[in-house]
Amino acid sequence: MASARDRAMIVKVARMYYEQEMSQDQIARALLTSRSNISRILTVAKKKGIVEIKIAETTKRETELEDMLIARFGLRAALVAIVPSGSSDYKSVGQLAAQHFLAQLKPSVKIALSWGRSLQAMVNELDEDNRPDVTLVPIMGGMTATPASLSGETLIRTLANKLNSEYLTLHVPTIVQSPDVKAALLKEPSVKSVIDAAKMADVAFVGIGSRESSSSNYILETAGINKIEHPDFWSRAAGDIGGRFFDSRGKVIDTRLENRTVGLDLDELRKIRRVVGVAAGEDKTMGILAALRGKLLSDLVTSSSCAMKLLGLADQETQEELA
Repeated sequence: MASARDRAMIVKVARMYYEQEMSQDQIARALLTSRSNISRILTVAKKKGIVEIKIAETTKRETELEDMLIARFGLRAALVAIVPSGSSDYKSVGQLAAQHFLAQLKPSVKIALSWGRSLQAMVNELDEDNRPDVTLVPIMGGMTATPASLSGETLIRTLANKLNSEYLTLHVPTIVQSPDVKAALLKEPSVKSVIDAAKMADVAFVGIGSRESSSSNYILETAGINKIEHPDFWSRAAGDIGGRFFDSRGKVIDTRLENRTVGLDLDELRKIRRVVGVAAGEDKTMGILAALRGKLLSDLVTSSSCAMKLLGLADQETQEELA
């Protein structure tokens, strides 16, 4: 049983963290102790019932659309955010994605992640926690052409700092010069071990690119692919996940590009037990639909406007196939 003095310290640290919204580092400096000790005290506060956490779902959900998506595409779960007028799709979708992320934080869970604005929005909505048992792993290499704030490495590092968790990094470009360069990199233990860890993830959270979306353009610019010189590729590209581009049925478009791409391929992604797609914005509809058709996702987090457009497009194409 904790002494009165110990309990007073636990309460003090809990108030500083939860009421005064000080970070664990700030509290550690103020109390002349270590960050790890503050994390331990906060864990004790939860176990002893000094701190009770209740989840208040601030983002309203369109449950009817969720049920329709689950029935239409055979999803394990769908979360559809109702975006208030004048608000950002990314913030609302990020809030729901953060709730779904927390629901996956089982003991010693291994979580694989890609990159992009939607996943960054999710990370922004998460509060600090103490989960040293959690391991975060990238499913792709770094993106040299992306803004630093959106890169997978920055995203994973930020999330790991928030959770006080373990994380791995893949210090190679997503797309390299040639298949020979890729083959050489995959022989490096530091690269192979991270990719092997991603294959063994319990759950993956991935952003979804779509033709003409900025995230997809970043990747293609890195690969040296453009509309003028590669019209066939552009006409067939529907979306991408983790730097892997696929057509409207969720199938690989160009094996030559695949042979230059470092990270999990689509077949390896499908083998992960739970793959959560997080996508905000109606411009992502084509990519989401293709990913769903290719059975690349088990769960989907998106906005109501995107969900309605997605269901409408799917119904339209079904009618055309029957005509």
